[in-house]
Amino acid sequence: MIARQKWVIIPFVDSGVGPLTSSPFRKALRRVFHPLVRIMVSRGLRFPDLSDALKELYVDACERHFQLGDKRLTDSRISLLTGLQRKDVRDIRARLAKAGPETDREGAGPLARVVARWLADTAYRSAAGAPCPLRRAAKDNGPSFERLVADVSRDVHPRTVLDELKRQDLVDHDGESDMVSLRTDAYLPSRDETALLGYFGANLGDHAEAAAANLEAAPEPGPCFERAVHYNELTPDALAELNALAGRLQSDVLAKLNAEALALQQRDAGADTATGRFRCGAFVYTLQRETRETEE
Repeated sequence: MIARQKWVIIPFVDSGVGPLTSSPFRKALRRVFHPLVRIMVSRGLRFPDLSDALKELYVDACERHFQLGDKRLTDSRISLLTGLQRKDVRDIRARLAKAGPETDREGAGPLARVVARWLADTAYRSAAGAPCPLRRAAKDNGPSFERLVADVSRDVHPRTVLDELKRQDLVDHDGESDMVSLRTDAYLPSRDETALLGYFGANLGDHAEAAAANLEAAPEPGPCFERAVHYNELTPDALAELNALAGRLQSDVLAKLNAEALALQQRDAGADTATGRFRCGAFVYTLQRETRETEE
């Protein structure tokens, strides 16, 4: 039957799945894992390497989320929950303990924070809301690129930040006037492999956390906002129009959230309860098939 999908905004709903052996859960996991496996193969990560990493993740997940009150989490319980042999569990726990705890705090890095503050802080924006060109070094107490970097972090030299932003084509620096202009409305680390992988893990990881929290809450509504608009039977021209529209709309929303988040962070700076982390992401995915998509 040809799918004729109406316009919908679909919340994450309970699929009625139970244990891992259930067909709906396996189908969902295959859909999630497929692009990850593709990128792992393309990066040369072979299955034995992934298997070792998954063993550690299973043990780590048990230690983080499956404690029984104040009771000590034994190797036997982890073995029961994960299916791993107790010897493997013991070796992995010893290795993780030696490595030390990993922090859940994920910084965006100084480059991303400099760009975000330039876009959001009224001290560096025009009356129309656009990021102002800045003098590289301040001659007075006015705004400057050096002051902007110092507002973000005093651990990095402004010249180092400027050189890297120039290398990534994110700013223009006029040597004659010594003015620095922002060329982008977001930090996209396309030329920085480490930063790109950091965004890949942080953004996809937090989306997965939100989806998992919603699934765990089912059949009750989940705690995280998660919605999607999905259509099929679209031409290449229609896909291009929707892609451009989605990019504009989502960029506007993210810019407003960026400005509001910075204002709230500055308002609550130093508060004992200022320990929370917020991430709101946006993505667009399009696919053009050779034949019309059908649904059974």
